[in-house]
Amino acid sequence: MIHSHIRSIEFEYEKVSRHWLVIHTSISIGLTIASFLLELIVFFVLDRLDMISSTLPRYMIRYLIIPTGLNLLILLVILLLRKLYPKRLSLQTYVVSLGLVAMCFVLFTIHSIFPSLYFLFAIPLMFSCLYGNYILTTITAVCVLVARIVGDVVIVWDADKVLLLDNEYTAVNFVLSLLILVGFYIACMTLIFFEKEKSQAAIKKEIERVQYRHGMIIDQLTSLYNRTALDEVLAHLGENDDGLVCAMMDIDHFKEVNDTLGHLIGDDYLKRFGAILRTECAQHLVFRYGGDEFCILFTGISQEEAGSICKRIYRESAKILESGRIRHTAAASYGLTVYQVGQTSDELIQAADNALYVQKRMHKSNDDRR
Repeated sequence: MIHSHIRSIEFEYEKVSRHWLVIHTSISIGLTIASFLLELIVFFVLDRLDMISSTLPRYMIRYLIIPTGLNLLILLVILLLRKLYPKRLSLQTYVVSLGLVAMCFVLFTIHSIFPSLYFLFAIPLMFSCLYGNYILTTITAVCVLVARIVGDVVIVWDADKVLLLDNEYTAVNFVLSLLILVGFYIACMTLIFFEKEKSQAAIKKEIERVQYRHGMIIDQLTSLYNRTALDEVLAHLGENDDGLVCAMMDIDHFKEVNDTLGHLIGDDYLKRFGAILRTECAQHLVFRYGGDEFCILFTGISQEEAGSICKRIYRESAKILESGRIRHTAAASYGLTVYQVGQTSDELIQAADNALYVQKRMHKSNDDRR
């Protein structure tokens, strides 16, 4: 039960990551559109001010068509891989994160005459840390640093660009930009660390709450649900439960088991009887009502089918004690009733109890005749 609850928490975290992945992808799409529109606006402004040194076709190819085309190609790869591997969340996070690095690399390289544009690389770095994955953020950071170095040292896209070794100011600015990006990486890793600490603390508290709750509704001797759990279930019966079959069970002559063989044997009988109930009623709700009384709520089957299960339980329970150890047979009598919409929980239990005592009287008559 605890394991399944942890898995459900992890599933919720995964849902959050998938939601962020959708936003992350949308940001990549938005960046492609925004950069194209910005390039278009800059082109018209520079053209109006007669500040374009090259021919218009050459300018459009170098600063509008090529960067937009490359970003569209990167975006196409992102969307294609997401479509091909829809269930592989980890792969998709890498693709989207590194794809955004590639887009920022294109924009930075095309406009590397503006040194402050290196701040673009902080965007994919910060976005990657929201997945809470140390490896993803580290790989993204390495790609960011490589892209920053290649875009500034290897590729010279603009003839007006000041080269790295042209003056000390450019070299110092380059080194400082790398240090700042490394600082962003350290900040992101720190953020991931503390977010994981918070998540682990929250999961720990939730596990403690579930364990406490589990202890409150589970009978310690038989490991079945207890009376508290039964009361909660019965309190929420409604129209959707019409046709639910309720069985009340009582072990015949259980007092004789305790009085003759001792309470330890009696407790062992209850444990083994609980195991029979769990096996025979694996798809249904089973409760220890109190003492040697039990309640079963059958769903999705008829009263006749529930009766067949109860008969098997009766036969199996009669085999728990070796014959002759007590004077009478210690087997579980049962009574069945079908829930009617509008019926109170007390009325339902009372109806099943009445049916139970009819059967117990029959068993008692048979024992007396023996």
